[in-house]
Amino acid sequence: MRKKFEFGIEKQSGNITLFLALVLTLIFSLLFSLLEASRIEGLAALAKRNLQLRLESTFGWYHLPLWENYGLLFLDGSNEEGRFDVPMLEGRMMEEDALEQRGVSFYQMALKDMEISGYLLATDEKGTVFQAQACKAAKEQIGADILEEISEQTRKGKELINDRKKNQEKWNLAKDAAASAEAIEAQGESQKEVVKEKQDSEWKQEETGSVQTEKELPENPMDVVNMWKSSPILAMVVENPSQISSKTVSNEDNLKERKKEVGNLTGLKKEVLDKLWFIQYLNYYFSCQNGAGEGGSKTHALDYELEYCIGGKSSDQENLERTVKELLLLREAGNFTTIMQDSKKQALALEMAITAVGFTGIAPLIQAVQIGILLAWSYIESVLDVRCLLAGGKVPLVKTVSEWKSDIFSGKKALEEKTEKPKDDRGLTYREYLQILLLTVKQERLAYRAMDIMEKNTRMVSGEEHFSMDHLIQGIEAKALYGANSLFLAFVPGVNIKDGGYEFHSRRQFYYSCQ
Repeated sequence: MRKKFEFGIEKQSGNITLFLALVLTLIFSLLFSLLEASRIEGLAALAKRNLQLRLESTFGWYHLPLWENYGLLFLDGSNEEGRFDVPMLEGRMMEEDALEQRGVSFYQMALKDMEISGYLLATDEKGTVFQAQACKAAKEQIGADILEEISEQTRKGKELINDRKKNQEKWNLAKDAAASAEAIEAQGESQKEVVKEKQDSEWKQEETGSVQTEKELPENPMDVVNMWKSSPILAMVVENPSQISSKTVSNEDNLKERKKEVGNLTGLKKEVLDKLWFIQYLNYYFSCQNGAGEGGSKTHALDYELEYCIGGKSSDQENLERTVKELLLLREAGNFTTIMQDSKKQALALEMAITAVGFTGIAPLIQAVQIGILLAWSYIESVLDVRCLLAGGKVPLVKTVSEWKSDIFSGKKALEEKTEKPKDDRGLTYREYLQILLLTVKQERLAYRAMDIMEKNTRMVSGEEHFSMDHLIQGIEAKALYGANSLFLAFVPGVNIKDGGYEFHSRRQFYYSCQ
């Protein structure tokens, strides 16, 4: 039978030598060793990159209402029950990594363990972490050229703030002088008449250069002003007290009072925070008696938020009253500077002082009362100024003599005059004066009060009832343990091996930017 022929198929025997087999084994071993070593280097780099990506992804879950309302980026570390829960964040990162590691690839690596070893909270370092972000947001809202103009205003305001203490000392001296005169008067009318005749000619001759004829003088305003300072001030400066906000809050759970969560991370670069930038941030986002800021929350636990930062009281009315008192003293300092440039008003005050206590014949006492009268007159002018500011008008820090409005002859009737806004546009608004007053609040206290406002406002948002500023995370330090099995060789020297697989440790820090 003819053998069947199959085209293209030819069986041949073959073999290799033992030496060639050993050589090939060495070659493939070297090749696979290089591949595995290269893979291990890639796995080590991938472990670091993956942890960085996990942190960036986690920080993408920033607190949305805080960003939308106040322009701040913080990660909320609270769980659904409102407790600070770091393991919750660790679990979230583990779950995300597990979802991304599905499938087969050259780098087959899995996240075996995750630990957040450190974190920085908004309330840490006496609120400077929060302030750093707030200053960054303010710099994005306004330019440096505008800040220079504001800085000049606040510089002049600081000078008047420093003058307030001096004026208060002068006021106390004037009251003591008036009290001393009353004591001398009580010793006897005869002594009063004898000395009065002597001083009438001497003082008038010395100060005016000639003896003046007697004329009708206004009443000493010191008693009236002293009474005003101890009376409910809002009734004098608010035309319609019924329009004052009646909102109140509880201060029992304020950040300054309660036990707060504390971070254990101090990796941020220490920087000197410019308080003026922080005040500009508050001015942009917080409301006041004159209305809401350009930004800020639509829900308000208190309507007078800037006033709360100044007063720190639990009600709008109390905070407005505290602010108005501070504002009156500031305006008194500005008005006293103006009145000391007006020789006519000074001469009138001297005549009134001579009439009131000249019988004592004590020159320093008469001078003290003269200054007291000028301060009282300045305070009356200040009441009219604050009325104007609360009504939406402007008032210069230091007026010119021609801009003076009050008449000392009006006395108590000065309060009956109708508030009129100045016709020109010179001066500062109520909000701008509040910025000057905020400079007097200690920076730590100011930061905590600002965070109190944000916390209370955010808790009014649906689903944010347990919101806490001391649960907001600015930065995290995390440790991760990644594992991978060998692919080409079972063992490569210099690598941590446990339970038959490689282990890679990674440590990374991540912060929201504050610069």
